[in-house]
Amino acid sequence: MSRSLLLFLLGQVTLLSGAAMLVPFFYSLSRMTAEVPAFLASLLLVMTVGEIIVRLGKNHPPRMELMDAAALLVCVWPLAAAAGAVPFVLSGVLGPVDALFESVSCITSTGISFLGPTAPYSLQLWRSIIAWMGSLSFVVMLVTVMPAVCGSFGLVLTYEYSLSFSPLLVRMKRSAWQALRIYAGLTAISLLLFYLAGLGPLDSLSMAMMSLSTGGGADLPVFMLQNNPWLEMAAILSMLLACGNFLLYRQAVRRRDFRLIWQDTELRLFFLLLLLFSLAVSAHLWYAGVYDLADSLRYGFFEVISFSSTSGFMAAPVAAWPDLDRFLLLLLVFIGGCIGSLTGGLKIKRLVILFRMTLSEMKRTLHPHMVERIRVGKETVSMRIVGNILCYFFLQLAVFYVFTALLSLSDITLPEAVGLGVGMLSSVGTASGLYGFDTYANLAPGFKLLCCFFMLAGRMEIFALLLWLGGRAAAEHRW
Repeated sequence: MSRSLLLFLLGQVTLLSGAAMLVPFFYSLSRMTAEVPAFLASLLLVMTVGEIIVRLGKNHPPRMELMDAAALLVCVWPLAAAAGAVPFVLSGVLGPVDALFESVSCITSTGISFLGPTAPYSLQLWRSIIAWMGSLSFVVMLVTVMPAVCGSFGLVLTYEYSLSFSPLLVRMKRSAWQALRIYAGLTAISLLLFYLAGLGPLDSLSMAMMSLSTGGGADLPVFMLQNNPWLEMAAILSMLLACGNFLLYRQAVRRRDFRLIWQDTELRLFFLLLLLFSLAVSAHLWYAGVYDLADSLRYGFFEVISFSSTSGFMAAPVAAWPDLDRFLLLLLVFIGGCIGSLTGGLKIKRLVILFRMTLSEMKRTLHPHMVERIRVGKETVSMRIVGNILCYFFLQLAVFYVFTALLSLSDITLPEAVGLGVGMLSSVGTASGLYGFDTYANLAPGFKLLCCFFMLAGRMEIFALLLWLGGRAAAEHRW
């Protein structure tokens, strides 16, 4: 593993984080708010540290090996979260642990915030920027290093839309710029939707960054306060954009054929799942007398899409809904969106493969000599990838059980611990709110740091961390 290359790339990320602070700094400067010194000191500190790290890695090789890619995936989000926490600390609004929790929640698009609606707008804007940049980092990693690190675990399954790992930094840079243009274009579409729905330019930008990055949460009460169906529709469209496969978006843009997006089998299955769950939740809300038919359809569709996209926006008091509806929403959090999307969760294609593998094994039990291939649409999935997806599913469950057991030591109920565990690993902080837990600020500092670790582990698809730890252990064993 090349430490100089890792330092160079991490330094670039740190410099980018510092440069992003210019936006809230100039906003504060134009309004002459009290946060001007905090943002000025933060960007100078972060950019100085970034420049030092870049200089330490200036003599880096032009190629990236597999262990370099795994180490980058492990280190990039904690480093970006640490940089993002600096303005919260220097402004005096949050303490060090709470500031780190806030930043990690934004970077991983979990959507938990300690700021509250009365916090300075510049800090709320910075929170939206962190969430947007966190998902941007995920997209960049998706088209550069993730195919090598996590591709065989179901992250990249379609040979038409998959990317082979190129170790050359020049090619990686080209792919990263292409991903940035697509992500910025989708952000512009989302901004326009919110602006047409009635929000101001700056609020539209903030909501576009939060919805497209799937970093929403119950702490953003804009939907309940506005009670605007058009605003909810803008959010629905933005969240659906985030649920799609960005590798597929990239391929459609390169071929200039956007029919490829709708022809994708996984996307069609995802929309079918959304329709079935939305109708089920809406029908039960109406049957239980929670809302009339119109509002049942309105809130049912919105919350199903919100939790399925792992955004967690709330347009209604979901914690007061019947148990069945809350359970269905929690199940959607566990499932997530499409492979290669910004959502958390298991992902639709992995779930379909596990289901079809189960059917195949049942048939093989009845007919031992039968040879059956597992297909998703026109794709044939190799047994090696099926085995790796099974391994991923087992690890997700194992990490979830361990995390839930640890959380149960913090004086919260078991349903709250289950919701919190699912939410941390699937990047939906409001999942715990389904069962009434909304007191993150009252958690002990140790449990807050534990939540930070599991949020980061869920975002990096777990395997990057395991591959990096395994590589280090093998290297120490050889030594």
